[in-house]
Amino acid sequence: MTMPIDSHQGDTVSPETYYELRRFYLDQLDARDRGLTEEWLAVFDDNATITTKVLGDGSPVAKSDFAPAVWKLDAFFHEKGIQRRHCVQGFTFTSRDGLIISRFYGLFLVIDAERGACLQSAAMISDALRRHGSTWRVISREIERDDLGRLNTATRSVPLG
Repeated sequence: MTMPIDSHQGDTVSPETYYELRRFYLDQLDARDRGLTEEWLAVFDDNATITTKVLGDGSPVAKSDFAPAVWKLDAFFHEKGIQRRHCVQGFTFTSRDGLIISRFYGLFLVIDAERGACLQSAAMISDALRRHGSTWRVISREIERDDLGRLNTATRSVPLG
């Protein structure tokens, strides 16, 4: 299910929901940075999609197709001893049609002993979320990458993903 994401429509969320969603994302990104792939993938609904040119032509990719690519990327980073760090800012959350639409900007750094910290990529991320018990599930994610990571020649040996 692909949800077109337009962050200019909808109602703002309550302060309580705002901080709950911030914690949700901080926990999710912390799991990603620590290489806890299964935990990170668990926040995506079984029918979730990701739309990004990194995984093809920019068409939505189903979780069953993007999950193996995530495992492969994580294995590459682990094998090379490369750590990741996600630096995010500018969260906005709106409620629309029973979903929460989130939008935030992220810088993705890679850290290794040889090069230190290098910018891998930067992107605007938009998610459609729904409540799942006491937490949230991502039902669709759109990643709009810019070229900042590609300009850093020190990271060319690291797959951009």
